[in-house]
Parts: sequence; C-alpha cells; structure tokens
Amino acid sequence: MERIMVFLERFGNYLVQGTVMTLALSILTMFFAIFLGMLVAAMRMSKNAWIKRIAVLYIEIVRALPILVLLSICFYGIPLTGVRFPEAIIFGVEMSRFIAALIALSIGSSVYIAEIFRSGIQSIDHGQFEGGRSIGFSRFQTMYYIVFPQALRNILPALGNEFASTIKASSQASVIGIADLMYQANVIRGISYQPFAPILAIAIIYLILSVVITRLTVFMEIKLKRTNKGGTTT
Repeated sequence: MERIMVFLERFGNYLVQGTVMTLALSILTMFFAIFLGMLVAAMRMSKNAWIKRIAVLYIEIVRALPILVLLSICFYGIPLTGVRFPEAIIFGVEMSRFIAALIALSIGSSVYIAEIFRSGIQSIDHGQFEGGRSIGFSRFQTMYYIVFPQALRNILPALGNEFASTIKASSQASVIGIADLMYQANVIRGISYQPFAPILAIAIIYLILSVVITRLTVFMEIKLKRTNKGGTTT
C-alpha cells in the first residue's frame, strides 16, 4: 500500500491529465461521430440509389482501415492537400494534433454508429411510419416525433458500448503525440524506469471508466422506459 501511495503522489498528476485528455477526446469524438453517423445512416436508407451506394462505400472503406492508419492519414495526409490545422496551443494541447485525432476517431466511430442508428430505426414497426403520415406528419416529423424516440431506447445500450470502445480506441492517438492515458503511461515509464506499474494504473482507470459508462447507460435506459410507460398511461 505504501508503494502505491508513493507512486500516486509522484505520478498522480500525470494520470489525472491523461484521464482528462482521454475523456475530452472521447466525448467530442462521440458528439461528432453521432452527427456524422446519423447522416450516413440517412444516406444508407435513402431511396436514391447513388446516395445509398456512396454511404455503403464510405462504410466499407472506413471499416477496412485500422484506427492507426486513419490517424496517420489525418495527421500527415490532410496537410499535404493544403489544409492546415491551427498551430495554437490551448490548455497545453497542440490543436493540430488534437483536431487530427478528433477527425480520425470520429470517422472511425461514425460507421458503427451509422449501423446502430439504421438497425434501431429499422427495428421500429412500419405501422409507426404509416400512423405518422396518416395524421398529417411529414417524413421528417414522423421520424423526429414518433420513430426516433422509440429507436433511441433500443439503441442506447449499443451507443453506450460504442462510447466505451471509443475511450479504448483513443489510446491509439498517443502515436501522434496526444497526451492521453497511454501517452502519460509511457512518460511515467521513462521517468520511473518501471515498465509495469504505469500500465497497471491506466488499466484500472480504463476499467473504472468502462464500468461507469455501462452503469450510466443502464440508468438512462431504465429512465427512458419509465418515461415511455408514463407517457403511455397518460
């Protein structure tokens, strides 16, 4: 116990900084990935054959590329096209590296979120669509007010799992210099010459984050079910 306390006292600040960076990158990734995933899902379900093919091609290409490859493409490849990321440093974070990681992780996660949304929407009985149109709703209104709330309840566990996967995938962003948990573990290893203790420390942190996300997802799912039952009874 004493050795653990000494380790935390000496390197706890590194772990806290790494945890904050991991959470910030993961939360922003999920935000943009959900937006992009919804767009791809809508294209995937489009009646226009060309739009549908573009969405399918996008999904197949991104699925085939490892996250490390996407990170390298975004960090090294995008600047070659003439696009320059901001060189500013905000809260000690190089925005060029952070934005490249955010784009890569968002793209990588968006294809799975797109399939989650598509399967969730398709799980809703087609009569719900017809019911919405029969009361004068447009296709968008039917989707927004009737179908999507029901689909969200069905896909919430999958979205929670994807968030947990995003947190774990964010560890690969350390290869382009993002100071997340994995990066900080390597820094601690270089300072302390202890190869195992830093890895064990971040493993525990990743485990805690995953458990918390799982519990929050279950709580939100139960709350949505209660809300839905309350609306049904009234």
